[in-house]
Amino acid sequence: MDQRSFLLIANPEAGRGRGKKIAEKVRTTLQAHFPVTCCYPVDEKHLWEITKEKADGHSDIVVVGGDGTIHQVVNAMGPNHPSTLCIVPAGTGNDFTKVVDIGKTLYDQINTILNGKTRTIDLGICNERLFINGVGIGFDGQIVYEMLHRKTWLSGHAAYYYHVLRILAGYKERPFNLLLDSIQYQKDLILMTVGNGTTFGGGFKLTPNAAIDDGLLDICLVGKLSPLRRFLNVPKLSNGSHLSLPEIEERRVKEVEVKGNDLLEAHIDGEYLGKPPFNIKVLPKALSVRVRH
Repeated sequence: MDQRSFLLIANPEAGRGRGKKIAEKVRTTLQAHFPVTCCYPVDEKHLWEITKEKADGHSDIVVVGGDGTIHQVVNAMGPNHPSTLCIVPAGTGNDFTKVVDIGKTLYDQINTILNGKTRTIDLGICNERLFINGVGIGFDGQIVYEMLHRKTWLSGHAAYYYHVLRILAGYKERPFNLLLDSIQYQKDLILMTVGNGTTFGGGFKLTPNAAIDDGLLDICLVGKLSPLRRFLNVPKLSNGSHLSLPEIEERRVKEVEVKGNDLLEAHIDGEYLGKPPFNIKVLPKALSVRVRH
């Protein structure tokens, strides 16, 4: 494309209603330099339709929202789309932006959109659904399930941590039957994280060594931990030092197959995914993202 132009897709409800205010600031600044088409989808179906209809005509797709909005836009774009993804985080977790340097302030993030460079990164795909950050199966999938089905007056991080603490002690290990790059693996686990990125749940560095452009997926396998050891080691999950625990394994693979098990719940980029079976693969160099110099 000879002339840069922006399709700005904003979740107006992101960040407890901050999404629209942030988007208007972004739109005003970008319009001083390049053409901007600004859209506020009313639901996921509308977001999908907007992206499918308008993305091909723009050099950059600017997403103002949280991880869920990014997830939906990336799936509507599809892998190897010619447009570059630009991100202005406006959600509560914003986990994916912890692994790409877009700047900390809104000023820096807008400057990245205007003057940053492109970085080509990997995507993952699970049962034909793309993910930019990762898939969580077991305990963290159960958390997302609980948040959908057990409403609380809390929201954002507070709601997530409430459900974590509520079920952490009593959650039973589940049997996992896996193929990791065609190698059989069977074990009772609390959770399994398949990471393209490093961080989940608003700050848990479950796959701290993951790289988004190495053509591999990082796997974190958490085995049997007593309720007391679970509570004592929550800080290690937050800072990424949990891999030193004997109950935890780390693997790097290109493909994972998770056999069917109705005892397991899963999320994909923080969105409820359902129950296995899952086939999960890496798609190397499948998305262009705008980052700082």
